Amino acid sequence: MPIRWSKRLTRIPVPALLAVLLFPVISCDSNGPTGPEPGNDDCPAGQWEADSYGYRTWRHDCAPYLSDHFTVYSDGSSTAAKDTLARLAEVVFSELAAEFLIAFESELGFTPGYTYYIYAQKHITPLVAEGYRHGFLIAAVDSPERPTQRNPSFYRYLMRHELTHVFQFSLINCPGNGEWPYWLDIWFSEGQAVVVGGRYTRPTLQQFRAWFSDPTHINPVRIQRRSDLPDVDRLAEYYQMFALTYAYLVDTAAGHGASMADVRNLLRYMREDETFHDAFQQALGISLSYLEENYMDIMEEYLG
Repeated sequence: MPIRWSKRLTRIPVPALLAVLLFPVISCDSNGPTGPEPGNDDCPAGQWEADSYGYRTWRHDCAPYLSDHFTVYSDGSSTAAKDTLARLAEVVFSELAAEFLIAFESELGFTPGYTYYIYAQKHITPLVAEGYRHGFLIAAVDSPERPTQRNPSFYRYLMRHELTHVFQFSLINCPGNGEWPYWLDIWFSEGQAVVVGGRYTRPTLQQFRAWFSDPTHINPVRIQRRSDLPDVDRLAEYYQMFALTYAYLVDTAAGHGASMADVRNLLRYMREDETFHDAFQQALGISLSYLEENYMDIMEEYLG
């Protein structure tokens, strides 16, 4: 569901360091934006149409802006604004490629002539930030709501968060938005995106206990799909808990100790048709059932 930027900035009634904003990822069986009307040769749809199944009905301005790894489409953003967005995206791409241990761009599906896309929303409302198989949606830097001027670090976080999702799609080789029964569990995909994005704050043990004192909150590892939530409208309350779980797994000093190479192996096993649960145990050396069943004890010891 699209989320208005104004709502994203609304305070969530949970402990301060556990509050988080909602940034949905579009799963492999969802739909993407649509390009110009079929047959309009004067305004080609571009590569972003690969994620199109009617979920979005937006049209671009027929003036895509190309950089090394991105093609920026928009509903009217200026050339200068598209250039600014593309430059920031290239910086974030380089950062994430290093963090994900990308040795060759072909690992991300890049071939001659291929780019990720960015759809920069200038006039479209509500503004959304969403990741897809081949690119992501984000507000244009010259949007009237001016998210970059309001909070530049937050805008950069959005880009890192959504590009993390694009990397997840790419490294698993999710086939566009077609059926993919073994997609990442939502707690893992969103937890990684929050941590890699740079908005994770480790809670204290007291905050952790306070969060679970709400009887409507459930074990985050049980949330494999949105439908697993007791109340889907409260998904945002779980993002920092998802991030805590992922942070524990990759904490080499005090946590489980998985490396990025281990995480890459998890994604590689899924690329080879393993389920997330089987790939998780094979790559990280811990079963999801054990993590779920012992979650409270594990986290209490980790945060204690």
